[in-house]
Amino acid sequence: MSQLSENLKRLVRERAGSRCEYCLSHQDYIMGRLQIDHILPISKGGQDTEENLCLACELCNQYKWNKIVATDPETNQVTSLFNPR
Repeated sequence: MSQLSENLKRLVRERAGSRCEYCLSHQDYIMGRLQIDHILPISKGGQDTEENLCLACELCNQYKWNKIVATDPETNQVTSLFNPR
């Protein structure tokens, strides 16, 4: 697991406005604390940069995990997952 500076964590939280950047749930309305997520996971070559980090609720973060693509159920085509940037 990477170690993010407190300053970088603060920047990500402020930029997101205390909302999950995937489902837009506000911190006030979810159980637990919003988490810092790597949009492109470290396991897929992602970096600890402000541009690659977003705020995510636990449900979105665990569902996405280290995935970057998924099969569209309507077209059966492999497509990129939503990128909040």
